[in-house]
Amino acid sequence: MRWIVEEVDDLVASGVISAESGAALRRHYETKIEQKDSGGRVVLLSVLGATLIGAGIILIIAHNWDNLGRPARTALSLLPLLASLAISLWTLLRRAGSTAWREGAGVAQCAGVAASIALVSQTYHISGELSDFLCTWLILTLPIPYLLRAVVPALIYLAGIAVWAGTSFDLYQGNQGAPGYWLFLAGILPFYASVVREDRLGKWTAWLSAALGISMAFGLECTNLRGLWIPAVSSLFGVLYLVGVMVFPERRYNPLRVLGALGVGYLSVMLTFKNVWPHRALVWTGVHWSGCILAAGLSCASLALLLGAIRRREDFNRWVAIFPLMALLACGVERALMQAPDTKIVTITLILSLYAFALALGTAFRGLQQRAFATLNGGLLILAALIIARFVDSEFSIVARGIAFVLLGILMLGANFWMIKAKREGNS
Repeated sequence: MRWIVEEVDDLVASGVISAESGAALRRHYETKIEQKDSGGRVVLLSVLGATLIGAGIILIIAHNWDNLGRPARTALSLLPLLASLAISLWTLLRRAGSTAWREGAGVAQCAGVAASIALVSQTYHISGELSDFLCTWLILTLPIPYLLRAVVPALIYLAGIAVWAGTSFDLYQGNQGAPGYWLFLAGILPFYASVVREDRLGKWTAWLSAALGISMAFGLECTNLRGLWIPAVSSLFGVLYLVGVMVFPERRYNPLRVLGALGVGYLSVMLTFKNVWPHRALVWTGVHWSGCILAAGLSCASLALLLGAIRRREDFNRWVAIFPLMALLACGVERALMQAPDTKIVTITLILSLYAFALALGTAFRGLQQRAFATLNGGLLILAALIIARFVDSEFSIVARGIAFVLLGILMLGANFWMIKAKREGNS
């Protein structure tokens, strides 16, 4: 809405609208902007205030902890939980329509549950690992976003399950605890769907989408995939990108689309390195059944979304969307040529290098066509990363590297200056 306020003076000066109409428009949209900004500040301050109050109470209790008996410690251990429950109940009864109160109460209850679990465990000397504590805490905090209709507790939950996946998984010891991450994730997905339905273009939806994508990527890294990690991770980023395209088509920069494109750009360059594809075959043994199901499900979902987006004629970058197919092709070549390791590596790196080059140019040209600086420079950055990767992975002289960097810099500056000029001519 800010751009409308900035354009009012130009509209009045050009005679498109009268001075009175311009003043009325300015007052209307400035009031809306002020209300929106103040609402966000109130929510932020309420969350911060609830966090500080909870931390202060815990510190006060901790100061006198050693002087208290076990019954007193037990009572004080339950105090944070009971206090946060009282705040949440009062919020539901008296301030159910206030976003600030709901978010603040949700954060207080998340902190209260964690504090009570930790204090009770310390009082009765209940041993356990960090993963055990997080698992109990996550189970008890899952209902909070649903009961209070609060997004910040859902953000905390998504961060918590990602940390739990990291603490519960050890690839070298064969720990299979991390697949439980996807069960935890399934518990919060209905809440995410309800937030999207209520306010598809809202800031809370954007924040929750970003947290969801990052948490899923981290959870996937902590799952025992072994030789299936390449198709699984590439398909995840493809799914994130296409879901962003199909669910949030109105957003120019929606989080899922951006995260998916960033992941595809990074992986497309990383997979061109020879060391990623060892001379021996990728380790396919020891893959847990959940990893197989997850990799197959993500690959099928990516393909189904791609076909759906094409059928609906969505506006999206085809080069980004087909990356999971290219990763599957590379894995197929790896398996087919496993008896000829040198030929295998040359073939795979050539296929993926050509794809990354096409992705970079296609993204850059798309940015030029749409007059989008982020898309243009994203494609150019992929091209720069690909050139650097080839220098690292191959033997080139310093002169050749210098010439390549000079040409790439000229290309980036020229494309951006052309974009600026085209935008100015279009505005005039």
